[in-house]
Amino acid sequence: MDTVMTKNADVTAPAKRKKPIYVGRIIIYAILIVYTLWLLAPFAVIIVTSFTTTKEYMGATSYIWWPEQFSLEGYVKLFSDDPYIYYVGIPTLLNGMLNTMWITLVPLCSGLLQSLLVAYCYSKYDFPCKNTLFMITVTLMFVPLGAFGFVGYMFYQNIGWTEGYASWLPLVIPGLFASAGTVFFLRPYLDGIGKEIIEAAEIDGMGFWQIFFAIVIPLSKPALIAQFIFGFVGGYNNYAGALVYLDTADPSMWTLQIAMNKLIAYLSESDKEYNFNCATALMAMVPLIVVYLFCQRFFIEGITFGGGKE
Repeated sequence: MDTVMTKNADVTAPAKRKKPIYVGRIIIYAILIVYTLWLLAPFAVIIVTSFTTTKEYMGATSYIWWPEQFSLEGYVKLFSDDPYIYYVGIPTLLNGMLNTMWITLVPLCSGLLQSLLVAYCYSKYDFPCKNTLFMITVTLMFVPLGAFGFVGYMFYQNIGWTEGYASWLPLVIPGLFASAGTVFFLRPYLDGIGKEIIEAAEIDGMGFWQIFFAIVIPLSKPALIAQFIFGFVGGYNNYAGALVYLDTADPSMWTLQIAMNKLIAYLSESDKEYNFNCATALMAMVPLIVVYLFCQRFFIEGITFGGGKE
């Protein structure tokens, strides 16, 4: 009897199967890991080098993977030997960072709001020549604005925007308005917002601007943050525009990129002072890293268009 019950139990018990090993998945993960290490390697080099003394670096016969003794030599030189601090009142790198922030954030925030407003009108409202106007907007994306740099400078010079403190204006005023590329990106995202939400809000008595600020902007937050990161990185790294329009003889007007260039040219006494150069670059990267860490989740949602919002 016991033997029969044991056989029945063996028959009814589900057979344990080993999980199959997917070779393709292992290869993909291996490639992603190698690619991640390849991307992070330059950051690791900058961090390690910034904490390595010049003496150790000069005496090394091979690459330094880890310094024998951590040193703040490069960072101390960056802030204590700053020759322009007497003109500005604060460290030149910090002053350049503040200038870069307001030059980038003011036009970026204004341009994003206006681009969202234009994309919202294209997405949810019908008006004459709507598709034609949108095609013209998209066509503007293919215009190489860099080719008109000299023409733009002549225009700003004729209206007095290249002299003294007015030289900030060419870097700020054009960015206050909507961008064709941002409008093109935001419209498909707004198409995913159900029109029933807008109609329900209108039935409840909400006006155009109430709907825009109370409904459209909160629902578009992932897409806006994605565009914010792109715009912030572009403005933060803008060296050519600042070099063309700003007075490089006045340290108080320098942006971060100009300040870095001036400091490295003045304080780097030899080509072997890599710790100072890397410390300067690392300090300049901190705001970008902080912005990305705080906005990463929304950035990924915005790139994938977030799906429908119904």
